[in-house]
Amino acid sequence: MLKKYSFPIIIALISTLIFCFSPGLSEHIRPKSPLVQHFVEAKVTRMVSQELSPDPHVPSVITGRQIFFAKILEGAEKGKEVRITNPLSRQHNVYVQAGDHFIMMIRLKKDGQPYYWAFNHKRSPAIYAMLTIFLLLLLSFGKKEGLNSVVSLYFTAALITGVLIPAIFAGWNPVLLTIVLMGLKIVVNYILVCGYNHKSFCAMIGTLLGVIAAGAFSQIFGEMAHLSGIYLDKGEDIVYLTTAHPVQIRWLMFTAIMISALGAVMDVAISISSSYHELSQADPTLTPAQLRKASMNIGRDIMGTMTNTLILAIAGGSLTTMMMVWGFNMPVIQFINTPLVTMAVVHGLAGSIGIVLTIPLTAWACSALFPVKIREKEII
Repeated sequence: MLKKYSFPIIIALISTLIFCFSPGLSEHIRPKSPLVQHFVEAKVTRMVSQELSPDPHVPSVITGRQIFFAKILEGAEKGKEVRITNPLSRQHNVYVQAGDHFIMMIRLKKDGQPYYWAFNHKRSPAIYAMLTIFLLLLLSFGKKEGLNSVVSLYFTAALITGVLIPAIFAGWNPVLLTIVLMGLKIVVNYILVCGYNHKSFCAMIGTLLGVIAAGAFSQIFGEMAHLSGIYLDKGEDIVYLTTAHPVQIRWLMFTAIMISALGAVMDVAISISSSYHELSQADPTLTPAQLRKASMNIGRDIMGTMTNTLILAIAGGSLTTMMMVWGFNMPVIQFINTPLVTMAVVHGLAGSIGIVLTIPLTAWACSALFPVKIREKEII
């Protein structure tokens, strides 16, 4: 039993070690904030006054001002009751009532006195509950494969937050770093999900080449359109997070599209590799050329749905931008040349190109790496 789960256990331990040691090892390269502040959970004990009214444009949003007392529930000032003035607007709308829990920001002012602020609603219970439901469903229906999927997600999170982001802030080249880390992620994921065999090895090759193609097209055509990582969400803010090694923000488009397209490209690659494998098992007399052609025919059916999946995901994230375009009745020459729209289009098309190229790349890898004697004997 232990041997059966040895690889997932090893990957889970490596991921845990990354999460444990990365903060300490990367602390010296973390951008330093001039603000002295920390966040704690607090509870509203009693209301002092409220001047509230519905927003005239969004009646469901309450605006105005609240004054209340809150008890700090954790940290050095645990148990302390403080008075808070809470202005409510559309953008900052932490409307609370007596007994509510919220996240309080405590910031030291220039004179050394603390300033207390109702920073946000406590949203973590909803996130943890949803995550628990997701994990239970994954483990209930997937069993061992579900467990391996959880370990794979855990490993991905460790690579991105514990290695990729600190290394980018350390001044490393995002392109080479992303290729290496995503390559490692691809290998581990396929071994966990599919095992170590010709099917997974071909899918690894197709996936890596596909996401590199997506990243390359994103970078090349992004620069042709005079875009760079600075136009990514919060890209300009990253520029001001100064460290001893400036972030190479020019190459962040490559990194962003490789990460965002990876899931869809992996689905396509393993579908092509599995199709090739199953066809070879069903009829061992088929030649590599025939198997390759059949796999690519299957890939054409997959292509339409997967490109739609990627484009629709990007469109969903850009919904409010599209609403603004429609609402202001912008002419094509205006909206197609705005950075946000151009960035979304380049990302969507680059990811779709990566998906399309993954199909022939994986099929060719299968035809080269599935010898006839292996095809006749290998089983899943």
